[in-house]
Amino acid sequence: MWLYSSILTSITLSAIYLAADLPGGAQLPPADPSPTSSPKQSVWNSHIEPIFNQHCFKCHGGVKQKGGLDLRTMDAILKGGERGPAVTAGDPEKSFLYKFLQAGSDPHMPPDDNKQLAADQILIIQSWIQKLAPLSATTVAKLGQKLGDLHDSNHSTIPASDRVKWVPPAGLSPSQAIDEFIRLGWSERHVEATEICDDRTFVRRVYLDLAGRIPTLQETKSFVKQRSRDRRAMLVDALLAGQDYPRRMREVFDVVLMERLGEDSIDRRQSNQWFDFLETSFRANRPWDQVVRGIILARPTSPAERGAVWFLYERKDNFQAMAEAVAPIAFGMQVKCAQCHNHPLVQEIEQKHYWGLVAAFNRSKTVNTSEGPGLMESAIGGFVSFTNLKKESQPALLSFPNGKIIQEERPADGAKEEDNPENYIVPPAKDKATAAKPATPKFSRREQLANAATRDNPLLARAFVNRIWALLLGRGFVHPVDEMDSKHPASHPELLEWLADDFERSGYDVKRLIRNIVLTRVYQLDSRPRGESIPPVEAFACGLEKPLSAEALYRSLLIATGNKADAEGKIAGHEEKRIRQAFVTQFPDLFPIEYNASLQQALFLSNNPILDDVVKPLPGNLAEQLLDLSEPKSRVRQAFMAVFGRKPDAEERKRAVKFLTDRENQPEAAVKQLLWALLTGAEFQVNH
Repeated sequence: MWLYSSILTSITLSAIYLAADLPGGAQLPPADPSPTSSPKQSVWNSHIEPIFNQHCFKCHGGVKQKGGLDLRTMDAILKGGERGPAVTAGDPEKSFLYKFLQAGSDPHMPPDDNKQLAADQILIIQSWIQKLAPLSATTVAKLGQKLGDLHDSNHSTIPASDRVKWVPPAGLSPSQAIDEFIRLGWSERHVEATEICDDRTFVRRVYLDLAGRIPTLQETKSFVKQRSRDRRAMLVDALLAGQDYPRRMREVFDVVLMERLGEDSIDRRQSNQWFDFLETSFRANRPWDQVVRGIILARPTSPAERGAVWFLYERKDNFQAMAEAVAPIAFGMQVKCAQCHNHPLVQEIEQKHYWGLVAAFNRSKTVNTSEGPGLMESAIGGFVSFTNLKKESQPALLSFPNGKIIQEERPADGAKEEDNPENYIVPPAKDKATAAKPATPKFSRREQLANAATRDNPLLARAFVNRIWALLLGRGFVHPVDEMDSKHPASHPELLEWLADDFERSGYDVKRLIRNIVLTRVYQLDSRPRGESIPPVEAFACGLEKPLSAEALYRSLLIATGNKADAEGKIAGHEEKRIRQAFVTQFPDLFPIEYNASLQQALFLSNNPILDDVVKPLPGNLAEQLLDLSEPKSRVRQAFMAVFGRKPDAEERKRAVKFLTDRENQPEAAVKQLLWALLTGAEFQVNH
């Protein structure tokens, strides 16, 4: 039964321990339960790095690296500092990192008496060093070169020496190439993949992913009856060409680009054409680099592009919010941690990048023009400095996370800049008059950022490919999806690189990318693992269960129950807008790092009048249709087909029929309770 999902989510995963007890009889605390390809990496993530983060990174991290020692990564530790390697693998007593933690050592670390490590933390470090395999001299020599290439995409959960290098041969379709990359990953991880899912599972899965809703009962029946070998490809093409697809993508990327800010923000985005801009872009398959360029530049050249302005306009001259919103989309990374100092854990994200992005926007200002909301940009000013934790002041240059630096003439200290119309393509309006168009300077910082983000920037394609893979497969190659940095290695670096390159060469063709992924074998794998062992999620060896977005959940609920708007535009007595907002409030997450159902969600599904009303018998809806059937067995079959798109299995049929039979004197209440149980169960709540 599909209902195994609810059992799995309630089981606490077993903790990972080191193979042997710690010295002195101490035990290592449970490791991070998230699956990894290496127990050593799990111990580092769960125990060692948190200790260093708490006690050591201030002096041996992003801001300072005293003695030339950086403790943020395993590679940096093994490379060491001025004294040489900080760790001698397998021998704590010869490792400076361990020796300097001992009482009476000279030097003693940490030097601050108030920040000393606890005894059990020192024991954990000792045991960790003991279990490290000694490295060859050749490997140690290569570490320096490896550390210098922080923008390389090939950070991986599998060591490079263990990965199979493969180049797709000519004539192989993109979907076949993706499958071969994934198959090689199964071989490297020694896992066995599940079989292809059946047609009923596929049609539900692909409708939810591409249309943002479950299929109707008729749509499912029509697909299952087809006998064409290409029926799955034909369905994918029909969905990509349909009207549900652009709405689905708008709902997803509205959250990705703008976040959920409440009902009022939805109304403003609607009235200011933001939704129209997104839907039109995805319907027309506008190249993704052009979409990104449009929202950064905010200078529409046609009515269809007017809504792009709202991306920056809604942030109301908050230049830091603008910078933080652009970084994950254009460069695939979060830069918030670099506001006050270089990122403490990710060497390639520096404070200068944060303030470089801020500088790209700080000459801009929201204005109202005769054409609607706009962003003017000044030709002068905006020269600011930032201060790091060392109290050192540095000018904020146009320096971006992909390594690009834009040269800009700066005024001498104390010099006063003079502005004049010759500095502009579109000069500012005079005497506070309403301008026809926002002021546009000849040298535009926003335009320089738009160029840096969309031209010769492989991070743009990589970030989008990773997010689409996560949307369709349940998890990105890099997880979390917007932290594509050296701390978060890719599960399949070669495939990520190949897909990003293919996406860029295709002209950033979004529909083509989605079609190529959806028609792979890996996308179509059954979500029920073989045997009792569950393969690691990053192997993509079985379909991953994906919690439905709020929009997909409420829309699927209405389709399953057969409720439609009445003459007053209400559904089961409620305005559709109110139904949607109720679900958005309770199910706000999209691309969650780790999905956990909340108590509030459980209470909503149990007690909210919306749920009670949609399962009531109303003209033409599912509850009324079930009551029109005379046999409990027929009612159960029809309910399962409408809600799940499948027949009940023998055990489900037996229990459900008994439930209805025991309440035959209360048929309406029994039908309502049966529908409630199906709609609030794990099988309906996830895309599997």
